[in-house]
Amino acid sequence: MLRSFVNFASLHFFTKALHKKSRGYMGVITQIMEFSVYSKFLLILLSTFLFACAGPNPNIGERTTDVGWTSGSYQQAFDTAKIYAERGQPWAQLRLGIFYANGWGVEKDKKIASGWYQKAAAQTASGDWANGQIVGATGKTGYFNQNSDALLAKFNLAQLYFEGGEIERDLNKSLELVNNVIAKSNGKPVFFCCEFSTPRYFNQDQFIGLKNKIEKELAAN
Repeated sequence: MLRSFVNFASLHFFTKALHKKSRGYMGVITQIMEFSVYSKFLLILLSTFLFACAGPNPNIGERTTDVGWTSGSYQQAFDTAKIYAERGQPWAQLRLGIFYANGWGVEKDKKIASGWYQKAAAQTASGDWANGQIVGATGKTGYFNQNSDALLAKFNLAQLYFEGGEIERDLNKSLELVNNVIAKSNGKPVFFCCEFSTPRYFNQDQFIGLKNKIEKELAAN
């Protein structure tokens, strides 16, 4: 579509130039230069528009899910994520865990949440695609940035083991998980979602805060 539009613009400018013989060759050159500037502007404008519409997230269903839960449409978000989680996609498994843990769009169930977190946490891979680098990288839809999803699933699982309740409390397992998250995140925040508005991250203060709570309780026992 973009190429056709530019070709049409090209034909229009050159036809206009060639029909103005009274202006001579300088007129033609002027028209060519005008077209060059115009076409570059057009390409930039349309490319920006198309990029803004599509968004940079290549995981099909993720943006719909995140727009849903951030706007309070929990049922829509849950239903969308469930489809892709059952297909084995880590971004959706992480979110399904979150939805079950919080009772968003489904009855609250920390045991089921734990199961989905474990599935997402197990899905790590090497390469730029798995690490959320979209430029120059290729991979399967549903698995983009899967290493961040795995880290966040481990952190959320660590919180469940720390809290206990529906699942058996296990401070040692919780500490092991959060230490892994701290080591793998290299002192940086971990991207979670919502590049379409304000990006959301889990940060080192959260990781270290949980670690300190666990160690404090272990030391007291």
